[in-house]
Amino acid sequence: MSRNRGLGHWVGDPGVWHTHFRTHTYNNDKDATAQSPAAGLATSTWRTFNDPRLFEPTPLQDSLDETLSTYVSGDMRPRREAPSPDDFVRRVHGYEILNQYVVGGQWRALALAAEASIVETAAHEERTLLKYWVYRTMALIQLNVCELASRELSRLEQASQYATTARRAVRRGKSPTIAWPFELRVLRAQAPGLAHGSWGVSIDRLSALLRGCRRAAATKVAEDEQDDELVYKQRGFHITLLIIGCIVKMHDSALATQVLDRLVSESPPDPLLLSAAARLYLQLGGISSAERLFVQVEGLATKDDKVTLMNRALYAVAAGKWDSAREMFAKIHADHPERVAAANNMALCDLYLGNPQAMLNGLKQLMAAAPTAAGTSELLVFNYCTGLDLHYDGPRLRDAKVKKMVEVATWAGDGFDTDSFKL
Repeated sequence: MSRNRGLGHWVGDPGVWHTHFRTHTYNNDKDATAQSPAAGLATSTWRTFNDPRLFEPTPLQDSLDETLSTYVSGDMRPRREAPSPDDFVRRVHGYEILNQYVVGGQWRALALAAEASIVETAAHEERTLLKYWVYRTMALIQLNVCELASRELSRLEQASQYATTARRAVRRGKSPTIAWPFELRVLRAQAPGLAHGSWGVSIDRLSALLRGCRRAAATKVAEDEQDDELVYKQRGFHITLLIIGCIVKMHDSALATQVLDRLVSESPPDPLLLSAAARLYLQLGGISSAERLFVQVEGLATKDDKVTLMNRALYAVAAGKWDSAREMFAKIHADHPERVAAANNMALCDLYLGNPQAMLNGLKQLMAAAPTAAGTSELLVFNYCTGLDLHYDGPRLRDAKVKKMVEVATWAGDGFDTDSFKL
């Protein structure tokens, strides 16, 4: 799956994008086909959560390895060791180890370790197994092999249906449905869109999750459990953002704006959540709606709060005030050098101010100073290569991109999107 992007990608704080919700039901979710309990019990091939047959082969090379072998000669190519399945089998890997793989972007190792942990965990430890499945699915999606993740989740769902049906048969219908962790349900909901472009199916699944969050929040209100109520409301907010993201993928900006309007009207007065919504309005062209939310955020946060400053700068971009935007991005980056987004946006302002060389120099310095955080950022690499396209051509352009490819490969984890090089 390619994560396509266009010229000049502006970024706010990481993790504030993607959204979705719709009351209309799409009826093309084949995985949701009605089936009698008896039929599920009789036809399921996969009957436990640790069945080795649930798994697809884990890819031991990623797209960056393949791109390096195509464009970079052997003597220039940095060594990127592929993990061996033999290093992970026949043992359970603790959560601490798995989380280290996540932090390091070692998605191939995470996929192999999670698979081994699932196979080696007892079948009756269903909650533990499903937690490991979260890691496995997340790793495959990060590796951009979403089709594999989707197939595995379909098999896991059959195993879950079988386990529930079998348990009810033994206990005369008194056993509850086996509940998947919330994170795994979100991944299952996203899988059809990511794997096959079936955004309508993802919308249906996310909408079902959203309804569940609303019911749970209402229950917590009745029980006067305010902390738990807030958790479900925040989950609902982020699910709705995912729904809006799916609608945008379907090129329905009008519907996306309607859903966002509804989301904002129901949202708690949280600066981060409202900022995320406002920035999404900017993406959808709703400048006045974004301004209204930005003003609301400034009433909730301190004047020099970094979120508030980023909001102002992004609004200046939308208004075409490049000098003001650049000045604000520069201040954010000076006060918070770790804010890679601000430095990226500052460089883009240089481009729109008619100075592509300054953009290239700024991004080059940023990536050299922070090779792991900035140097392996797909957005920054994409913008840098866009600057190269504007500045060079022919063999010199190719050499510059190959050099950048080698630098990225030296520091990058697994699953880097090689479309960023604009080859």
